[in-house]
Amino acid sequence: MAGGGRRGVTPRTLPASQRARRSRPSRPEAPPPARPESRRVVGPAGLWTCPRCGRTFRRANLKHRCGVGDSDEIVAGRPPTLVELYRAFEREVTAWRGVEVVARNRYALFRTTRIFTDLVVMSDALRIAIHLPRRVDDPMFFKVGASGRKVSHVTLVTTDAQLRKALGYVREAYEMAEGERGG
Repeated sequence: MAGGGRRGVTPRTLPASQRARRSRPSRPEAPPPARPESRRVVGPAGLWTCPRCGRTFRRANLKHRCGVGDSDEIVAGRPPTLVELYRAFEREVTAWRGVEVVARNRYALFRTTRIFTDLVVMSDALRIAIHLPRRVDDPMFFKVGASGRKVSHVTLVTTDAQLRKALGYVREAYEMAEGERGG
């Protein structure tokens, strides 16, 4: 039987792409590509630094967007009182050692090598999710849920007093992330 042993299939009746594949000589298999520079683990205790943006992560080749964005973008068009609340939060948290803010659209992630708090600037409040090592029963949190080894606590902040209270929990989340910095 012509054409590879199948009934009624001849080299002439095969599509051109299959005819071309059949007539190609086999190539020796190429060696696997060398590991790119970005895959190297650098820094203390296995932390990985992206060679393009210089940010440090706990896992090699962690998918991310290079760069950290601009926090001015997330408060654009918001009421002045909300902008001041956000700026006060950002000033306090970025004063802590090794904190990076990654801002995109309405969102800001606060991280060391691990995100410990994320924030959404809403039209009338800051929605803050605080990732703690324990469950906290505080009426300020309207949503609490486990996420791996952490427990995420979500609150809405509209006043300075609420912000000060939330910052106490944010500090605890930061200390947990900072304690894990070594791996």
